[in-house]
Amino acid sequence: MFLLNSSLPRVCRPIVSNPQILQQFLHPTPMSFACSRMLSSSASASAQDKQHIIVALGGNALLKRGEPLTIENQRRNIREGISSLSEVLRSNTITFVHGNGPQVGLLSLEGAAYQKQTGAIPMQLDILDAETEGSIGYMLEQEIDFALREEGRQRGIITMLSQIIVSPDDEAFNNPTKFIGPVYSLEEANKLGKPVKQDGKFYRQVVPSPLPIQLIDQQLTALKLLTKNNVIVICGGGGGIPVILDPVSGRLNGIEAVIDKDRAASMLGKTLGADGLMILTDVEGVAVNKDKPDQKWIKSASPRKLHELADNFPAGSMGPKVDSAIDFVQSQKGKWCKIGSLADATSMVKGTAGTEITNDYGPDHLEYY
Repeated sequence: MFLLNSSLPRVCRPIVSNPQILQQFLHPTPMSFACSRMLSSSASASAQDKQHIIVALGGNALLKRGEPLTIENQRRNIREGISSLSEVLRSNTITFVHGNGPQVGLLSLEGAAYQKQTGAIPMQLDILDAETEGSIGYMLEQEIDFALREEGRQRGIITMLSQIIVSPDDEAFNNPTKFIGPVYSLEEANKLGKPVKQDGKFYRQVVPSPLPIQLIDQQLTALKLLTKNNVIVICGGGGGIPVILDPVSGRLNGIEAVIDKDRAASMLGKTLGADGLMILTDVEGVAVNKDKPDQKWIKSASPRKLHELADNFPAGSMGPKVDSAIDFVQSQKGKWCKIGSLADATSMVKGTAGTEITNDYGPDHLEYY
């Protein structure tokens, strides 16, 4: 939307100064792709010279385990995370996907408390997913803008509300595994009255996590246009808003679930033809025998060797990350994935931190730190 009143402050006036381009925005011709023509040719050229990387930020990277879920804590963690990513942001075309486990869990608890007080039916998870896409995207945009300053304002930064189609027959609806909300002791978890599973030393609520099938067509069209022109897009927040397509009416309907953000990131990466996938969380990489005396951190591995170690990766935490990495790297020759700590993002790109999944060293490659 454009505010055209010249009496308004300068920041409220349209940022497009070319009258012809502004006219295309306000009165587009059918099939003209006016928006594509509006985007600068220099942005398109620069995007072609960069790698396109999908950056998946874990909900626990945005809020450290055990921290109170306050705006101050989230802003600080996001600020530190974007600072770690500033070099990656400047050197590549970036599409962000972020988790929302702690945030959507809090909203779910708030809804349950409101129901207890008023009797009102709580909003279902797809609505809460949409809320967290907006709130987390807003905080990410502010910190990216601050980190990149004029470069970011020229490239463009935008959060896309993302509806992702899932199957109503997905087996996940019979076996919830996706962690949401805060951590609990065993005693607290037993009093929760909801499905819980162990997450490290603690327990958390679990909900269904169906596989993402595709971003809806109209949003995918926009996403391709934006990334082609080097715009920084925050997309698929919380794994996206899970929807099912009614084959009779053609209507999209939300469904009670949370899509795993790493699976959504892999799916989007394959669809967009991205070069790399970075899965950033609150641990330093992928390990075998995690939290045991013989724990070993993996430096790099082929998809096949990582698949052989699948028993080491729990379904509710590292398992989807490893599966998503394998799925993405196997999709096309030359693709890579790195899994590690958000604080180590720059070092991960340089190959000195995290776990790299690649076919570059052959199908039997496996190297530990």
